[in-house]
Parts: sequence; C-alpha cells; structure tokens
Amino acid sequence: MDWREAEKVRIRILVDNYIDVFEPSTDLVKRVTPGQAKKPLLAGHGYSLFIEAEGEEGYHNILVDASHSPDLLLHNMEALEIDPNSVETFFLTHGHVDHFGGLGGFLKARGGGIEVHTHPAAFLPKLVVTPRGKVGPWQLPKDDLEALGAQFVTNKEPKVVNHYFLLSGEVPRVTPFEKPWPAARVIRRDGQEVLDSFEDEQSLVIKVKDQGLVVVAGCSHPGIINMVKHAQELGKDRVSAVIGGFHLGVVTGDVMEGTILHLKELEADLVVPCHCTGFRATSRMSQVLGPTFAVNCVGSIVQLGTVSP
Repeated sequence: MDWREAEKVRIRILVDNYIDVFEPSTDLVKRVTPGQAKKPLLAGHGYSLFIEAEGEEGYHNILVDASHSPDLLLHNMEALEIDPNSVETFFLTHGHVDHFGGLGGFLKARGGGIEVHTHPAAFLPKLVVTPRGKVGPWQLPKDDLEALGAQFVTNKEPKVVNHYFLLSGEVPRVTPFEKPWPAARVIRRDGQEVLDSFEDEQSLVIKVKDQGLVVVAGCSHPGIINMVKHAQELGKDRVSAVIGGFHLGVVTGDVMEGTILHLKELEADLVVPCHCTGFRATSRMSQVLGPTFAVNCVGSIVQLGTVSP
C-alpha cells in the first residue's frame, strides 16, 4: 500500500450543522470572518469537507461527502470560491442521505465524470426507526448518479486514493462501549430489514509529516474510538487530529463520557466534533479537552503540517 506523507493539509468545512461568524480563529483552525466570503454561508443538517494535501507527490484534493442538499453544498462552494470542476475525486463515508443528498447536484454543476469511492454496502436502502414511526428508507441512486458522471469505485479493504488519502475499509468493533445504534436499519439484498451494523462506514486518514495521523469521520456509526484505533493500526503513528461527526447525541451518558475520555487520552493536537455529535457531547468536550477542542463552524479551515502564513 503506497501511502505517502503530506507536508501540508487543509480541511475546509463546506457544510455542517453550525455556523458562528464571531468564533475566533486559533493556530490550527482559521475562521471565515464577516465579509470574507463571496456571500453569506449557510448551515444545515448535512456534512461535506474539501480536503487538500501537498507533499512529494505534489498537490491533490478530495471532496468528502456531499451534504443533504445540493442547494446548500453548491451555495457554500460558490461563496468560498471552490469550483466543482477543481475537485479531483470524491469519497462517500457511508450511505445516509445527509451525506449523499447533494451528490447529484454537484455532478450536474461539475458537468464531467469523477470517481466516487465508497463501500459496496452504501448502496443498500437504509432507514431509522423512531417512536413516531420509520424515517426512510433512502437509497443511494446509483444509476441516476452514473448517468450524471459518477464513476463508482468500491472497496471493503483499506485503499489509498491520490497518494495521501487512505480510505480505511471496514472498521472492526473492538471497544466494549460503542454498540450499534438501535434505531438504524438496513434492507439486505434478500429484502429483510435488519439492524444496521454500518459495515459501509469508513474513515479517511492522512499521514502528516512530523505530526501524525489525521482521522476524518463522517458520522462514526461504528464508534469514533473504534475508527481511531483502526486508523492507528493502519498508520502505526500517533493521532494528531480527529475531525468529524461522532454521533453522540443518541447515546447514554456513560458511552458519551467513555468516548470523551478516550479522545482525551489520545493527547491529540486537535479534536473537532462536527455534524451529528450533539450539543450535550460537544459542550462536554469543550470542558474536558481544553485547548485541544475546537468548535466546528461552516467555512472553517483546519490547517495542519507546514502552514504558510
């Protein structure tokens, strides 16, 4: 597996649930100040990141997830002056609609083919069972997206894309406290509706020279600590940063506290909870993690490695 170190990494938050134009910048996280973007940014219940990396293999980028809506994704890309045609490749973390809902609109705006990397189980219909009834099912529309230029490339095992970006493959469940989400269901190929183990959910991992591993998650349905441990097994290095939705809004207090304790024990340089982490867990992280914690805001840029002034 030819996985190269990056010397510089920039992670731009294109879509997320939260925005605050007055949140101050830090050494590692730069904020969009009022008037800096081409037009006001929008937040919503979706998730999308634009990741750029530079190293000995030159410059490469990848778009991770596409939000729940093309309107939100394309609006923010235009506001941040990111041309859809500048995106080299796309990675879908898992098959939930708040991560693939904007993909069709992105492909239309791009007007050309692009590789879309994901797990083969991401194409299965998925739904959530709530006290008010079922939400879904929703399904990644493979044929429609291929007609718009999506070139699907599936993987179950770890795989390197564009030299710097490692797709983790399936994540083993090793922690005793990170259990499957009871409300999540998947419809198997035989038509049976079963508990969703989220075998399709992968992380993206980057090795940053002299700093360590950057672990990027979508919703962390397999458990963010499981995902971090898997990344460490693959990368054999310390974890420098953890960024993503941690899906802690629906877990018990002991699971939340256990997750935060494990994140603290990593002694990472940066932890950025996003999207589905939940207000309670995000607030608790701000107390426990101290300066390692950074609140996520749409438009923010996480800068790692050798950063230009």
